Amino acid sequence: MEESKSKGFAGMQRAIAWAVSGLMIGVGSCTVLNPVQGETECTAAIARVKETWRVAYFRDRTKLNPQDLRTEEFGEVELINQNGQKPANAATGPSERGVWFPAPPPQPTASEIAAVRQPGEQVSSPELQRRVTYSFQCTDGELLADGSLYQQVSPTFQQGNTVRVTYTNGRVKQAILPSGEVAIWDTSAIAELDSSQAKPAASPEVDTTPDLYVDPESGSDQASGTEDQPFKTITQAITQAKVGTVIRLRAGTYSADTGEVFPLQMKPGISLRGNGDEQGKGIQITGGGKFLSPTWAGQSVTIVANKDSQITGLTITNPNTRGTAVWVETGSPTIEQNRFVGSDREGVFVSGNATPKIWNNTFEQNGGNGLVFTRDSGGSVQGNVIRNQGLGIAIGDRAKPMLLSNQISRNKDGIVINGEARPELDSNQIEENGRDGIVVTNNARPILKANTFANNGEYDLHNATSQPLQLQRTNLAGLKVEGQFD
Repeated sequence: MEESKSKGFAGMQRAIAWAVSGLMIGVGSCTVLNPVQGETECTAAIARVKETWRVAYFRDRTKLNPQDLRTEEFGEVELINQNGQKPANAATGPSERGVWFPAPPPQPTASEIAAVRQPGEQVSSPELQRRVTYSFQCTDGELLADGSLYQQVSPTFQQGNTVRVTYTNGRVKQAILPSGEVAIWDTSAIAELDSSQAKPAASPEVDTTPDLYVDPESGSDQASGTEDQPFKTITQAITQAKVGTVIRLRAGTYSADTGEVFPLQMKPGISLRGNGDEQGKGIQITGGGKFLSPTWAGQSVTIVANKDSQITGLTITNPNTRGTAVWVETGSPTIEQNRFVGSDREGVFVSGNATPKIWNNTFEQNGGNGLVFTRDSGGSVQGNVIRNQGLGIAIGDRAKPMLLSNQISRNKDGIVINGEARPELDSNQIEENGRDGIVVTNNARPILKANTFANNGEYDLHNATSQPLQLQRTNLAGLKVEGQFD
C-alpha cells in the first residue's frame, strides 16, 4: 500500500468533481496508441483499483446547488489486477467481477479534515471512494474495456491464450473467445454499485470554530483568541480548543515567565502550528512540568501529544533535569517541521502503543538522545536531521518504528537498538558518529535496507547479539563491521 506524504497534508488532498452519492465503479482513461477502429490481438486483461477517502464540505445542508458543495480526497492507494488472479498485496476480494482490492488508505483524522476547511463550512463523514478502470493490453496498444469483458476474458488469458478483439475509438467492442463465444461491452457495468467495501465512516466530529491565535507579547488571556484579539498563552488556547481547532502561534518565546503552565497537554485532534517552512525559527517554547506517564511514571515534559494532534513549525526545548520536549504515548499524532534543541534528555520520547508520524524535523544538541522509542510503540520517522546528541535514536523493548531517509550524524552513537525491538531502517545516511553507526544488542532483530555509512568512529555496523543480522541492498565491502551478518 502506498501512502501519500505531503507538507501540511496539502499533497494528500485534491479537489474532485464527483457527486456525493455512494461508491461507484467506473471506467477511467487509459493510454490508447490507436484511437481509430480496427481489430487486434490482446494478451492480458487489467483492472486498476484506486481507493481514497472523500469528504464533502458545504455551507447549507438544505441546498442542492452544486456551487454550495466541494469535495476533497485524502490519501490514495492503488492495486493492479491482471487476468483475474490475486495480486500479492491484495487485502480483500475477489468481487463478482473477479477483482481484488487493496487495504484502504488510513481514514483522515479530524485535524486533517479541519486543515482544509474554509470558514463557515460544515463537513460530511468520510466515505471510501473506489474507482476501477478496466483495459486490455493489445498489439495496437492499451484499449479500454469494462467489468463484464474483464470477467469473461480473464480465464482465457490465464491459460496463455490470446484473444482477438474489435475496437472503436480506443474501446473494445467485442472479444472472440477460443470457444467461439463473443463477449461484448456491457454499458450497464460502467456504473454498477459495489458494496464489497463501502465504508461510510463515523463522523470525526470536526469542530467548526475558527482558528485560535496566540501572541506571547501583545496577547491577553482575557481576549477572545481571534486574529485581532489573540490569547497570550498556549495554555489558555488549549482550554478553549476543540477537535479540529488549529492554534496558531506568533513569533516570540512561550515559557513560564509568559504565563505557560507545563506540560502543555494537547487535546485529541487539535494542532499547534507555527512556521513550518522555517522549522519554528523565532517561535520558541521553553520549559517543562511533571507528567505522570502510564508506562514510565513521573517525567518532566514540555508538550504531551495526543490522538490525532499535530505539532508543526515550532522550536521546543526542555532544559529541566531529565527533560523531554515532546512525549507521545497514545494514538498517531503528527510531529512535523520542528526543531528540537537543547533539552536535557531528548527531543521526542515515544512509548505505549503510540504510532506517531515524525517527519522533516531537526534534532540537535539534546543532552541524552534525539529520539526514543520504547514499549510497543511504532510509527514512521522520515526525512529528519538528527545530529550532535548522545544517541541519535534509541529503540528498545518491543518497539517497531519505520526509519526512512533520515540523516543521522555526529552523535556518540547513531542508532542503538536493543530489547526485543523490530524496527525497519531503510535508506538512512549514518555518518561521522563518534563511536558506532548502528548498534544492535540483546534480542533485537532490525530490518536493515540500503542504509549508507561514512566516517563513523569505531564501527559502521555493530551486531552485539548472538544471531546474524540480515542485510538487504547493503554492500559490506569497505564498511567497518563487528558481529555476524548475512
